[in-house]
Amino acid sequence: MRRPARRGDRPAPRADPLGRPSRPRRPRVGVGVGRLMLTSEDIRGVYVLPPTPCLPDAGGWDAVDSVDLDETARMTAWLIGPGVTGLGLFGTTGEGHSLLWEEKLRCAACVVEASAGRAQIFAGVTALGTREVIRQMRGLQAVGVDGALVGLPLWQTPTVDNAVGFYADLAAAVPDMAVMVYSNSWYFKFDFPLEFWSGLVARAPTVVAAKVTHGFGRYREEVEATDGRIKMMPGDPGIFMAWDLIGSAIDAVWSTQAALGPEPVVALLAAIRSGDADRVGEIIADFRAVPSYAPPGAMANRDHTDDFARYNTQVAKWRLNASGLIAAGPMRPPYTDLPESWKRQVELEVAGFAALRAKYAAAAEPAGTRD
Repeated sequence: MRRPARRGDRPAPRADPLGRPSRPRRPRVGVGVGRLMLTSEDIRGVYVLPPTPCLPDAGGWDAVDSVDLDETARMTAWLIGPGVTGLGLFGTTGEGHSLLWEEKLRCAACVVEASAGRAQIFAGVTALGTREVIRQMRGLQAVGVDGALVGLPLWQTPTVDNAVGFYADLAAAVPDMAVMVYSNSWYFKFDFPLEFWSGLVARAPTVVAAKVTHGFGRYREEVEATDGRIKMMPGDPGIFMAWDLIGSAIDAVWSTQAALGPEPVVALLAAIRSGDADRVGEIIADFRAVPSYAPPGAMANRDHTDDFARYNTQVAKWRLNASGLIAAGPMRPPYTDLPESWKRQVELEVAGFAALRAKYAAAAEPAGTRD
């Protein structure tokens, strides 16, 4: 009788969960070329967090194969351009909570193929327990995904020791796959204190980055505590606050808004890296002139009581469909309600961002190279 597998056992070779022929792991992009696992040094540039396109007739609870793979491939090719280092799949805006596991695998494999090695691919694996997260990490790694975007399990409220131990277990189970912490204080019932970050440095060596979504009250201290081991990536609009705190030390950012066209975010990061404070100020002013997608007060408390926490997923779908740039398709259940006031606000943002993008796309590329 075979004993159950235990920590420390040498893992068996992993079969492709989609039944495809085995293949060597593809080379890394950017400064990480030739490495088997991304490190914090490889995390540079803009990381776009797009929606997961849904087939027009697959938005119901009875859908078992909802992902529009043709649109996913087109979206992937369209988003990857100069300054875009990676894509982050299956977070909140990517409906990681509503996708079936088989849908994740097919979608991730499609993105890996469409990206053709031109971008790092992170995929969300947040689940209710450690073993399920590990299962998904291994499956996604087998289809070519570079790293896992991982939030804390969503049932109990975690302690610091529990939270650090969770990521330490992931490092032990999948020691050759990079992890990006999804530090969202709205959803994970945790404020991500300094001892959490120092604990990760000590106990979770595969954590190489964090999608910072828990606020910036301790950001400078967090950057110091992680000491280059974990890239603390600000996102829109937190990039503006991070600039005030650490200036041109920022070299990687995430963005959901960049799914509307990455050129403005790419321009902002380039200005930050150059250290040209006047130019950064000009670009930030341009961003702030674009209407917010959220009504006033929607993010006031940074916890589950905010309206933002109720409608974030739906906003992502509505904004992309309204833009006409990506056919994001219907929202997947259960998160399908969006008040009319939010829809109108999102449409104002889409129109404003289109003008912003036109300005920076014209400056960045020859006319007609991006639709």
